[in-house]
Amino acid sequence: MEELKRVISVPFKKTLAASLSEKDFEYSLAFDLKWFSPKTASKVKEKALEADFLSLKAGVLVPCFDVESVRVPHSFKPSEDFLKNMESSRGKASGKEEISFEQVLEFISADSGLSRQKLVSEINSMQDRLSYLVDIRVVALIVAKKFGCNIEAIFGKVAGSVLGPSFST
Repeated sequence: MEELKRVISVPFKKTLAASLSEKDFEYSLAFDLKWFSPKTASKVKEKALEADFLSLKAGVLVPCFDVESVRVPHSFKPSEDFLKNMESSRGKASGKEEISFEQVLEFISADSGLSRQKLVSEINSMQDRLSYLVDIRVVALIVAKKFGCNIEAIFGKVAGSVLGPSFST
């Protein structure tokens, strides 16, 4: 999943854009970067949407994670069997599902009664203070504790998503 985040983040970093049209995103992967065929670029977009790494609103793609926190090596190129690896690793998962930042945010908002906007502002501020070295879902849990939320229900899912299935409770 980390490779998927890298792949997704590059078109946004390259254009310095907070959002891209579906067409521009796929075009960037297929023609600008020359990483995939147009058909495969479309599949990558679909996988990113399924994994809640991208959200789609009125034909515009917006990352659901902090693109700037993703480190992409200068010579990065996705592996040739990139999509196959994603399929096989998903099949090997120990029954635990990934939890997205959006899902964590929704949980905290519901538990605390705070608006999503206020929470995102606090999370971004904390993420900045931590120099973007900590996964945004973990930062969200730190902020949740700051506001007195009981995070027991999602702590295991976040740990499993960030650290891998062997760490989830």
